[in-house]
Amino acid sequence: MPKTAQTPNELKALIAAAERAWFNVYDSASDRRIIVVDGTEYKLLPLRFSTKAKVIAYFRQYWGSAMSNRMFCNLQTVTRKNRLYAIVGDTGIIPFIPRRIRVDSRTASRIRVTAVLSAEEHYDTETERVRYLIGKSGSKLRVLNRDKKNTDPRYQACR
Repeated sequence: MPKTAQTPNELKALIAAAERAWFNVYDSASDRRIIVVDGTEYKLLPLRFSTKAKVIAYFRQYWGSAMSNRMFCNLQTVTRKNRLYAIVGDTGIIPFIPRRIRVDSRTASRIRVTAVLSAEEHYDTETERVRYLIGKSGSKLRVLNRDKKNTDPRYQACR
């Protein structure tokens, strides 16, 4: 879990890492190890993400428990021979790179932030304004929630 950030740039870095986390897992799957289950293709995740516990632990570096579980569910995994496979697919264009942030409020245990996310790192492309609730615990921070979950396939409610 990142240390407590005091500046907007540090909060922006936390949000950037949190938004990237799902893609880091999903994109790590091997294009050479594909299985088909009920007509759907799945790619083998590396040993680093070989179990649900490992993936959740990785997400928990940046996200709270509820959001980490939701993100895992949206990987749409299957397990074969004690290894985890993620569904093959295209998420489409997803704004996930924070271009600008604004701290809306701070308390002893919470920070509310609004960020403008873009699909491009250096340009405002496909932008979306997203609000975050960041929890502080000691010197550590975690993103506890974000709005617009249902418009992003990484955070949609699980079935």
